[in-house]
Amino acid sequence: MRKLQILLLLFALSPTPYALAQEYGWQDISDNIPDFPYDTVYNNSGDTIVALLTDVYFINDNEGWITTWHPRNDSAAVLHTTDGGETFEVQITQFPCNAIHILNENEGYAGGKSGRVYHTTNGGDNWIAIGSIGTTLLDISFPFDAGPNNPIGYASGDNGTVYSITPQGVLNLNSQLVITLGGISAPSDSNVWVCGGNRIYYYNGTDFTSQFAPTGTFNDIHFINNQEGWVVGNGGIIGYTTDGGANWDTQANPDNQNRSLYGVFFLDANNGWAVSNGGLILHTTNGGTNWLIEGEGLSTAFLNGVHFTSPTNGYVVGNEKTLLKYTEVSGVGESEPMQFKIYPNPARKKFGVRSLEFVVNSGTLEIYDLNGRKLIEEQIPKGSETIEIDVSSLESGVYFCRLISENKSSTQKLIIQK
Repeated sequence: MRKLQILLLLFALSPTPYALAQEYGWQDISDNIPDFPYDTVYNNSGDTIVALLTDVYFINDNEGWITTWHPRNDSAAVLHTTDGGETFEVQITQFPCNAIHILNENEGYAGGKSGRVYHTTNGGDNWIAIGSIGTTLLDISFPFDAGPNNPIGYASGDNGTVYSITPQGVLNLNSQLVITLGGISAPSDSNVWVCGGNRIYYYNGTDFTSQFAPTGTFNDIHFINNQEGWVVGNGGIIGYTTDGGANWDTQANPDNQNRSLYGVFFLDANNGWAVSNGGLILHTTNGGTNWLIEGEGLSTAFLNGVHFTSPTNGYVVGNEKTLLKYTEVSGVGESEPMQFKIYPNPARKKFGVRSLEFVVNSGTLEIYDLNGRKLIEEQIPKGSETIEIDVSSLESGVYFCRLISENKSSTQKLIIQK
């Protein structure tokens, strides 16, 4: 039976009540991952070792590719789906891959072990090796307008390696760097950022220059244009620039465990996600001014890759063949909406709820976390236009406040910031 856990994330992001709304949430669809060569092995101690899903790229809500790696054996498989992760076909590369970037339904690139770079022109039915960067390849990025008229992409890896990629092969850009470069982002040709160790470098098509970066060790980087980008790393650091990296500022991470972040992805200037070990998923809808934790309790996996096609459709991959999906889920709509107001929102220790409904009817107030667990339930007596709720026991994060009375109910998003 498929392991499935739905996190009740309601579609409306404003603090207004709604009914019969679409609901969106995270699902664990790992059981949909098929068997592939060496996906599970046993070592001499009898321990079971399961393959990692290393990277993910979708070209629309339904069609995407996932790369795989096994820490003990060559798990040389690329997984391809055309139905949003319900089913997969197993595609083969010579060596396992760490990174993938798909340009369209036919053309894409992947790479990993031994620095091999693979190119497909038929949707992955055939992955052809076109060269090697000489050391383990860790990340691949192509400009947003990459295609037949602009076929140049970039790859980074161990030992400061940075190469350009075309359908004809790979070319060493002679970065003269010596650190491991785990993340690369190329929003346009000749505007490339790489990160690794405590450094961020910019490549202008000719030279590499070091940028002043926040104090930290960086694992991944993502730019949405030539000016705005984010970098994430050890200890949960999140860096942000609006001027092409001339200046980097840090953004607050709500994770009080300071878990390291290994993947970051932004759809636009507002909507972004970052992932970590322990199943941690961070999400922002305002460019990182506020990051919120999602998916607590859904998975304990080491998560390392994230990709979204829209604010309501995305995928996260991790170790032990972990695949999480954010999508529309079935929810219970209200038969009749009920108007109410939460204040203040965000709240700290207490918040108030005002509704004329309770002047004439009694009711119930419920607060849920993102896992759908009910944390608070308060009975509201008739004649109580305004009530106050104590949330001092709740940690900072996103919750949902649901009011029920007679045949009416509505839900609003509640943010707690301490």
